[in-house]
Amino acid sequence: MNQLSCPATAASRALLEGTGRVVNMNTPLQNWIDEPIHCKEEDTLQRIHLAEQAARLVVSAHSWEASVVYGLTGPWGSGKTSMVELIVEALKERDPEWRVARFTPWATSDVSSLMSEFFAALEAALPEDGRDSAQKALRVCARVAGPWLGLIPIVGPALQGSAGILADATNPQMPWDEAFAEASASLRELDTPVLVVADDIDRLQADELLALLKVVRLLGRFPGVHYLLAYDEQTLIENLRGASIGVADADRARLFMEKIVQYPLTVPPLLTHQMRWRLGNGLSDLLGNLRRLWDENDTRMSDVFPFIESQLTTPRAIDRFLAQVRHYLPLQKQNEVNDVDVILLTFLHLQFPDLYNALPRWKNVLTGVQQELDKVLGRREDIQPQWDELLNLVHDRGGRRDASEVMKALFPALNPYSVRNRSAPRVCVPDYFNRYFAHTIPQADIADAEILSALEHASTPESDGNLLVSLLTENSYAERIDLVLKKLRALYGPESSAPGAPAVTLDLIRVVAGQIPKLEHTSRMFSSPRDQGRYLLADILERLPPTSPEELEGALAACPDWVERAQILRLALSRDSSSASPQAPEALTGAAASLTMEISNELLRHLGQRDNADIKSSPYIGFMFVEMFGEPGDLRNRILTRIKQGQFTTEDLAARFVTTQHLVGSREPVSQIGDFSQDLFATFAPARDMLYSRCREDVETSDISWANRRAFVRGRVQPPDASRSGGYASSPSDV
Repeated sequence: MNQLSCPATAASRALLEGTGRVVNMNTPLQNWIDEPIHCKEEDTLQRIHLAEQAARLVVSAHSWEASVVYGLTGPWGSGKTSMVELIVEALKERDPEWRVARFTPWATSDVSSLMSEFFAALEAALPEDGRDSAQKALRVCARVAGPWLGLIPIVGPALQGSAGILADATNPQMPWDEAFAEASASLRELDTPVLVVADDIDRLQADELLALLKVVRLLGRFPGVHYLLAYDEQTLIENLRGASIGVADADRARLFMEKIVQYPLTVPPLLTHQMRWRLGNGLSDLLGNLRRLWDENDTRMSDVFPFIESQLTTPRAIDRFLAQVRHYLPLQKQNEVNDVDVILLTFLHLQFPDLYNALPRWKNVLTGVQQELDKVLGRREDIQPQWDELLNLVHDRGGRRDASEVMKALFPALNPYSVRNRSAPRVCVPDYFNRYFAHTIPQADIADAEILSALEHASTPESDGNLLVSLLTENSYAERIDLVLKKLRALYGPESSAPGAPAVTLDLIRVVAGQIPKLEHTSRMFSSPRDQGRYLLADILERLPPTSPEELEGALAACPDWVERAQILRLALSRDSSSASPQAPEALTGAAASLTMEISNELLRHLGQRDNADIKSSPYIGFMFVEMFGEPGDLRNRILTRIKQGQFTTEDLAARFVTTQHLVGSREPVSQIGDFSQDLFATFAPARDMLYSRCREDVETSDISWANRRAFVRGRVQPPDASRSGGYASSPSDV
């Protein structure tokens, strides 16, 4: 895996092209808070010129004969509040005489308090000098307007003076027109233009929204008092359509707003380069601070960017996404997960939560386990999983397309023609899948770092290898040892692409060899831990450093069982792997030849015990190994001599070539007689013997004793001819 030492550079390259931003690797991680910017120095989206132009418009359109309404529109999270702050800053810089009234209608509890909030906010914005007359006039307006909206007193930060507004009933009741004219005149005398800012008015309920628009359109339309309303147009239009004011469709609702807003202003959407810059640099800063390396060959972020772009359309959406990545990524150590997978899964979690929550239930299908099982069981391979059932959890068609492409980047099983990498620790690998949803190494999992540490320790000269021994023997939960062996094979197997596997040493071979006989060897449909241990050691032997056969024999001798050593060497020598080291074949062949001599002696000893030999032993494997890697003619001659001497019979010999079978699925292994290997028997058997003329007998196949196996071969064994007896001519002793 080619990884860059500078994670920020690699991550930026994955999403950015020429932004020129230099990332400070020592900048501490900042928690994201959804707050607007307040000054032009904080503007990263190049919007200050729009704010300055809006401020010029407000100043130039100001008149003491009118009240102008500006509407600032943009989707939620697009930066409307930040834009408002930039406009206010630019307005104050352009003309310090302007006063800004902050009106927050959605913070009120009902329609009545909304009216009180408005007048209190307007009053608070008036200059100190000469404000008494204007305050009094505004309070009269509030009292006169009260019956229109059912004005009642409330309390709140902006309403500390509202009790006085409502309690001042000393003035006689007057018509609204007179009260409005008096307040307008008082405000004009102050010669101080006011901009009333009302943000997020789309949050209001339908009746509250209508009350606000009534204030802006009628009750609060004082000359010199102007309004800047910020809202998500789509949401506001939907609210108006439900307000029973005769705007049944979106077009009529927009016409309605044209009567309210004279100058519609728009927050510009994020452009592709802005989005790429914000997202790419955000990830770069994040990865840089976490010191995470980025695989420059993993192009998936760039591949799916158009679909991420389709969803993360606002600054808030991007910043919220980055905040979630910042939260979840540190929960996993580098190389225990694939960082791109974590990032893309976080995207699914935020944008498509129903789909994300369903993924654990689809684990076997997403990781290809179910498809492999179908092949083993002979089911049709052309039947693809019902991906639509999963993807339809995203109800929007465009969202479904985006989710599908991100899912394909995560799980190649969605695309049968995919050539994407499927190696550990990707989420598409069954043994790693659960990590991504537990956000830790689950109890039924083992950290890759623990595996590597144990291997490093076991590879050290004269190490007792206790860390690796513990991993291979501690079975604290079901299939734990299976997982350990699978991870070890992933590091040393012929197809392994995993980085960081320690170099093979004789010490490592010695530690692993010593554990092979201790691994479980119950009958399974698939391989047992013992089988996997043999494959592992065969994998390791293929990476053998320069070693003499004698040194290799010494390391393998840590496994006292010659049957296991024979199985391991046979596996290692029978492979045609390009990953094998050049020096491996010579050492392996020499060790195998030496082992055949030991096995020959063991086989003769076993034959001499006749029916009393260990029933669990495997002489068949020994004969096969000698035929493949030793001197079968020499062993045959020794066997024939002992038959002639009466130490055992040809029938005893033939019984050693009866194989056994095991019933799969039972709690305790149930063995039974399998078949007789005539060809292998012929290599070591005498050419003539009374056994060959015996009649076949019916035997109980569940009895695997040597005596019953002798009975089984009667009538089944045939005399070997010269060609079938290994090419050895019959000798006078072949009787």
